[in-house]
Amino acid sequence: MPDIDTCPICISSPLEDSTTFSNIAWLQCDICNQWFHASCLKIPKIEVNNLHSYHCEECSKTHGPSIPRRKLKRSKVQIDYVALNDGDVFAVDKSLHPHINKFLSFEVSANEISNKVNPYIDLRKDATVEYALQSHLSKPVLIPQAEPDIVDMKLPMAGKDITIDYIADEVGDDTPLDVMDVLTQQGVNPGWNLGKWRDYFNTDELSRDRIRNVISLEISDVDNLGKSFRRPKIVRDMDLVDKIWNDKSPRPKVTKYCLMSVAGSFTDFHIDFSGTAVYYTVCSGSKTFLMYPPTDKNLDIYTSWCLHPDQNYMWFGDFARTYKGKSCTPSGGFKVTLRPGDLFLIPSGWIHAVYTPEDSLVIGGNFLTLMDLPMHLRIYQIEKVTRVPAKFRFPMFNKVLWLTSWYYYNRKSQFLKDLGQDAHMKNETRTVKDEFPNLQFVTDQSIQYKTLSSLLTHLQSHYESSKANKVARNTIPTGLIGKNIPAYLTRLQSWLDGLAR
Repeated sequence: MPDIDTCPICISSPLEDSTTFSNIAWLQCDICNQWFHASCLKIPKIEVNNLHSYHCEECSKTHGPSIPRRKLKRSKVQIDYVALNDGDVFAVDKSLHPHINKFLSFEVSANEISNKVNPYIDLRKDATVEYALQSHLSKPVLIPQAEPDIVDMKLPMAGKDITIDYIADEVGDDTPLDVMDVLTQQGVNPGWNLGKWRDYFNTDELSRDRIRNVISLEISDVDNLGKSFRRPKIVRDMDLVDKIWNDKSPRPKVTKYCLMSVAGSFTDFHIDFSGTAVYYTVCSGSKTFLMYPPTDKNLDIYTSWCLHPDQNYMWFGDFARTYKGKSCTPSGGFKVTLRPGDLFLIPSGWIHAVYTPEDSLVIGGNFLTLMDLPMHLRIYQIEKVTRVPAKFRFPMFNKVLWLTSWYYYNRKSQFLKDLGQDAHMKNETRTVKDEFPNLQFVTDQSIQYKTLSSLLTHLQSHYESSKANKVARNTIPTGLIGKNIPAYLTRLQSWLDGLAR
């Protein structure tokens, strides 16, 4: 046995010898006086701060468990003066986001479903375009411990070997980084670089002054890390931009992100920009999602919640809104936890919040699909109504839509095929309505008509805006569709009229 001044948990590989940790925190057993590294005990910082007397595992057998501090009826909080200075009038504990307790106490968990037919997510060994078109990706898809060969995905190395130090070496210490303060859900200003983030990430959990998160490091152009990473085949086959982009300018960079989240990170409820579908592959750590389907009611409540002046202090799951004459809260929510090796597909438009129980590294990305075009356009309108800043929207979205119209106008049979509606398939595919029959949905039109109609309506509106807006005008690829834009829109209208007959 080691002496009482040496942590007995990491005796074979002392934490002090590691270059990963600094400012190591300690806990001493009040019974046997043995010292332990707090991180070796895996006790979160918030729990350490709440301990009056620590009892180690052996001593607790005879002396009972550790004793927490006595809580006063009027408990104090560590006031977040940064948030106050930014104009928020609530005094909140800066050691954790105020919604985390609500998140953790949410009872429905997809992982607790024992029967083979999971009502919340689709548990599969693989996922294909054929499956996606038949199911319309009506609910999220979880592929536990995804086999790269089966899903046709390639990582630069085994996921467990991808570390924060490897990422920093590949991308570069001086790379600017958007860092989010978890408590305020706002970007850190001034910004950080990747080297500073690596040092923060490697700091012992108990020594971090605030919880911060990185979810927007795009790596598609990074040698080894990005260029050698191949997205799952279903993503590559369905990515709309992959199909239609023939512009001379670089395509939108949203395909490969590295998410680097420390324990306790929380991202409040959101919909990914323009309602993009998302894929996640977990390299290390874990992530827990709380998700709601994009029903009319849920999207209406979500829009109202985003516009509420005290949104940051209101739990979306409890937010009530009058819908069709009744006071309603979001419905259909569930939780799912991802672990190392899991691959997760989130369909278009799903409302979700994310909690990180432990330091985690994830590679994922966003993609538009033809079959989700009406949902993409609906979320785009919600972003306009809720005044989402341009930097947080899908880049070059309108140009993508013009290029999409041109691509499929010249490939009408491909249009039907990519919607799963060629001559050998029915006009109606499964939708989110089929999976949640008790929730309220809009009646579907034929998929091809609804898709083209929503696209044409958007392009007509965008063209009108372009008459007075130079930025909008520059996104129209006149070199491809011609300068007579009204004539081109008329041709699209004739195509739509043909689908109606």
